[in-house]
Amino acid sequence: LDKKKNMRARKILSTPLVRKKPTHETGGIDSVCHLGHDEVPSSPPAIRKTVSSSSSPKSSPVSNCKLSTSFSSEASPLSLSRTCSLDPPPSSPIWVHLQEIFDLCKSLTSGSLADYIPELAKADGRLFSACLVTVDGFVYEMGDSSHEFTIQSISKPFVYGLALQDHGVDKVNEVVGVKPSGDSFNSIIFDENNNRPFNPMVNAGAIATTSLVKGNGRDERFDRILKLFEAFAGKNLDVDEAVYQSESRTGHRNRAIAYLELSNGMIEGDISEHLDVYFRQCAIKVTAKDLAVMAGTLANKGKNPLTSDTVIDTPEVTSILSVMTSCGMYDFSGDWLYKVGIPAKSGVAGGIIAVLPGQFGIGVFSPLLDSYGNSVRGIRFCEELSKKFNLHTFNLHPLSSLCVERMYTAATVSSRSQRRLDERQILDEHGHDVIIKELKGDLFFASMDRLIRNLDAEHYAQFVILDWTKVGRVDNMALKLLVNLGDWYKEKQAKLFFSGCPDPIVAQLKATGWMFDDAFYPNLDEALEYCEERILIQVRGPKGNIEELDLGEMDFFFDFEEEEVEIVKKLCERIEYEDGEMIIRKGDDSTCVFFLAKGTATVTAPAKEGKKGPRLVTYIPGVSFGDMALFDMGQRTANVVAACSGVVCLVLKVETLEQMEPKIYSKILKEAGRSIALLLKRK
Repeated sequence: LDKKKNMRARKILSTPLVRKKPTHETGGIDSVCHLGHDEVPSSPPAIRKTVSSSSSPKSSPVSNCKLSTSFSSEASPLSLSRTCSLDPPPSSPIWVHLQEIFDLCKSLTSGSLADYIPELAKADGRLFSACLVTVDGFVYEMGDSSHEFTIQSISKPFVYGLALQDHGVDKVNEVVGVKPSGDSFNSIIFDENNNRPFNPMVNAGAIATTSLVKGNGRDERFDRILKLFEAFAGKNLDVDEAVYQSESRTGHRNRAIAYLELSNGMIEGDISEHLDVYFRQCAIKVTAKDLAVMAGTLANKGKNPLTSDTVIDTPEVTSILSVMTSCGMYDFSGDWLYKVGIPAKSGVAGGIIAVLPGQFGIGVFSPLLDSYGNSVRGIRFCEELSKKFNLHTFNLHPLSSLCVERMYTAATVSSRSQRRLDERQILDEHGHDVIIKELKGDLFFASMDRLIRNLDAEHYAQFVILDWTKVGRVDNMALKLLVNLGDWYKEKQAKLFFSGCPDPIVAQLKATGWMFDDAFYPNLDEALEYCEERILIQVRGPKGNIEELDLGEMDFFFDFEEEEVEIVKKLCERIEYEDGEMIIRKGDDSTCVFFLAKGTATVTAPAKEGKKGPRLVTYIPGVSFGDMALFDMGQRTANVVAACSGVVCLVLKVETLEQMEPKIYSKILKEAGRSIALLLKRK
């Protein structure tokens, strides 16, 4: 213990701590938010946790992005929601890729404003924002994400869902079909065979859908739509009165569609009321983040990922996404499905939502439109995102509830290399710098997103081990992100290791650009032992050559008097072993305790099919083994073999000690029990 006072201070290589080191050591981790130095929690019911930075844009390759995981009830009585944001965010691999896509799309200048609605023609064509919300409530925001615009035709799938809830699928299908029309969104064309609009995503179908919304008068009916949208977005929403008035004054084509539907018996009721509700629903103000949360709710089977409220039932979600897939992008829907492969809906104000079921929702805004009425930048952003992250719907990935099955540190779990007391104390104090995460399931965009966020929560770690024992498939994007992750840790002067990674995956990683050959270990135990050794070297310096230890220098006899040690020493036999020589043989009688004075010894499991069995324990000088002979005179259960030449053990016969020195024997029993308990506690 006195040696500990002389240990030199460890040089901190990791980034500064922004929160206390975790006390959680086992169990799955999904998403983690961390607090800053100067945070003051607000009083209930609002909970707001924020970490901000005034760093210049050069400090991060993603300085135009904002990262958040947020819950706030200030804006809405709907539900308590969680909020945690970083600005600028950490330069994680996913952030870097998202920013690259965003910057690429931001450079696009083609397209024109929607001039047939006068208020929309006033929009600033330079505006561009994008947001991605995962089903576990994590938010990625880019660009002008707080800028409000009107939802326009993106309202259609959500009102369609409300009509399905009000009337059921059969009734709604009588009024509006689900076939792609192949024509523009405002075409005055109907399915003459069934006397109905082709689908609810074109204006004719949307007006028919709005006519189905129940309520006593236009105000109550619109209020139901607004409340539904608020539940989807997780916040209060308003109507842009100027846009509403502009659409109402100039919406002659929609009036023609509505009266034609009425005259052909497609819809019933007050046409002026239906149109007023329709114009208002299209004029509801949203942001790119609002759209992403709404899309994320659809991706999460109708459960808002931020508020955790169930907004709509799963059967309705299935119907909504089906129609969005085939009809959501109007006569561009076929190209969209082929190139992007994600259910989506666009609006002429420049918004787009896209939904990847089980993974996330996307909201994009840029008012410059192409000839189809879709946002030029929004289309390109989704195309690039789908291509880069391999997101096509038909490239399915079953999303496991956990990407990280277990997480712990070297402060609580040890390698199978037995440590001396001073080494255990160092690892107890500094072992939090070694993080171990046992992965489970397939690795693709959504699971890698969770993993990277999970790793960022422990950004102080100097050594991170990812165990691949339970990993399934790994797609190309996951390989790229893992390569980026390795570079990310190198920039932080930290190290990323893989244990149990199959050889084909190792080869694919190297082919993808992985540069660190020393990162791969055949099993978790060897990777953990290496990290332990690095921590020990940082704290106490390199370990010199160990001469043969005297019995009194061993941890076992720390609390013994010198006279007692001398008595035991006289009863011990000094035995030297060569490399590979058997020290303890399985099946032998347990009659002795071994105190290792020099060299190393290992316990291995039985070999299978000619292969070397896995290591169970490694003993180093200063430790004891064979202690169970003190408690049970039965047979040995494993082989202990000398791992190098010149191994020296001091061997104590238990029966001799018990007969000649019963008091010392009792003390040794107590110490052996304490040592075994300590060892089990760290396992």
